[in-house]
Amino acid sequence: MYEVKLDAFNGPLDLLLHLIQKIEIDIYDIPMKELTEQYMQYIHTMNQLEINIASEYLVMASELLMIKSKMLLPQTSEAEDVDDDPRDELVGRLIEYQNYKAYTEILNERRVERAFYFSKHPTDLSHLESNETWNPDHTIDLTELMIAYQKVKNRVEFQTPKTVDIRKETFTIQQATSQVSEKLKQHESFNFFSLFNFTEPIEMVVTHFLAILEMSKSGIVNIEQPKSFDDINILRGVNYGVAR
Repeated sequence: MYEVKLDAFNGPLDLLLHLIQKIEIDIYDIPMKELTEQYMQYIHTMNQLEINIASEYLVMASELLMIKSKMLLPQTSEAEDVDDDPRDELVGRLIEYQNYKAYTEILNERRVERAFYFSKHPTDLSHLESNETWNPDHTIDLTELMIAYQKVKNRVEFQTPKTVDIRKETFTIQQATSQVSEKLKQHESFNFFSLFNFTEPIEMVVTHFLAILEMSKSGIVNIEQPKSFDDINILRGVNYGVAR
């Protein structure tokens, strides 16, 4: 004698559902003769193969034979409840098992899907909690926000390492002063922007600006602007042409 595990069926109810689907009968109106014959044929086949059949299969066989016998017996009394179908209990168990089986398949699918995800245990963030409360009526003026932004920007610029290129001076204040003086020899006044063709390095522009400030301080030139945002004019000053 040897044992074989019936992997295809997980008990007699599973076997009955298989037979019902195979012979295509209505689970709510089971022809007990046909179902019992199919079930008993399966049991006899297992016996012929000398497979050890679990006792639960034999118990189900006896229940099927009992239900079949009850349905063959004639009704002895008109008062007997005609709605008392001996198959009802079996049908209820089969439907319940069928539902559990469907739920099991759904849960197995969910289990397979869940296997593709990894969970992280909750992190304790209680140390980050604050006792401060937020007043929903408090509003921030846009100007304050802009000031705060400028402060942050300035702080970032201040903390950012600076690189400085030190170069040999190629254009001196003396040279710029000579250019301005030469310009004034030809014209009593000229526009400040006429000193440049706007391709010069920034150092040359700054040097001209410093030279004009120095000459203005000495009274060699006067700086004039008719009105705000107008062009700046350079004129001969009171000390223009005085030997120094």
